[in-house]
Amino acid sequence: MNRIMRASEGYDRVLRDGPRGLLRKAKGRGYPVEYLLSRIRGRRSRLIRDWRPLIHEAAPLEYLSSPQYQGFVRERTAEGIWRSLLKEYGWVFGQMDERERKTFAPYFLYTELRTIFICLRYLEGDKAQKAGEVLEASLLSGDLKAILQGKDVEAALADLEAWFSRLSQAFGGLAALYGEKGLREVELRLTSRFLVYCLALPLHAAVRDLFARIVDARNILALYKSLRLGSRDAAVFIEGGMVAVGRLKDLLEQDDIFEVIALIRQASGVTIPAPDPTQVEVALYRGITRVLRNEGRDPLGSALLLDYLWRCSLEVMNLTILIAGKDLAREEVAAELVH
Repeated sequence: MNRIMRASEGYDRVLRDGPRGLLRKAKGRGYPVEYLLSRIRGRRSRLIRDWRPLIHEAAPLEYLSSPQYQGFVRERTAEGIWRSLLKEYGWVFGQMDERERKTFAPYFLYTELRTIFICLRYLEGDKAQKAGEVLEASLLSGDLKAILQGKDVEAALADLEAWFSRLSQAFGGLAALYGEKGLREVELRLTSRFLVYCLALPLHAAVRDLFARIVDARNILALYKSLRLGSRDAAVFIEGGMVAVGRLKDLLEQDDIFEVIALIRQASGVTIPAPDPTQVEVALYRGITRVLRNEGRDPLGSALLLDYLWRCSLEVMNLTILIAGKDLAREEVAAELVH
């Protein structure tokens, strides 16, 4: 009975608070935004600005232990580095007041989709204990964490569907989709539906702009992959970006992969010489980084928070690339970094 009552209270919280209701309860009231912004400016100044020395560093992990590195990454494995990102996001979330937590909850929950997918894969592989380790630093609510530490991936998906359906009925059918097409299709569908859902909310301008640009990046990547593979499935495109889905469909029909170059220049402001897989993806995310950096220059604007969170994620992604590519040619590694 207590379990049923707790679930009912949780459902009511999600209906009332939206994405904030699927994130953990905060232990304190947080700090005024002016104070938080001053702390974020200090932490942002300690992020890696020049990646060139690390590209040629024989042992990137040693750099993280050196006095030169002042950032937030404290762990030294690829898995641990991603866990450091969750901890840093948790620190920022805890420092915010409740109004800022609600403002940025859609972005925090979007980043936690990755946590959900990792845990589901562990459950699918009968590694529930590993899922518990991932969730230690997660911002997900206690209810979602309990679901993701269960024994059965199908049961977990059914429960997740019930919780996310409190945000929108568009999240229905996830459990059935798993039975038909597997976890990868669930991941794609949940992500696209979440982006569409968020763009229908009354978002902070900077958060709305970021989500629209993320949709553009995903759509342009989908277009590129479809043209490269000879696919004609227009259903992969997500509504809500700055590039109209109608235009993407037209380009898909034209079947000219070099049109992607002009589309990337329009969406990101970055010009690439050829539609190479790495160049396409990196250009799109460099474009997002450039926009957030410009918006985050206002020392008293809330966009500074979003810029910091995004750049933390890039720091972790780049460090992971450096570690994974330690045996590759340096120019190959350099081409994959986003900065």
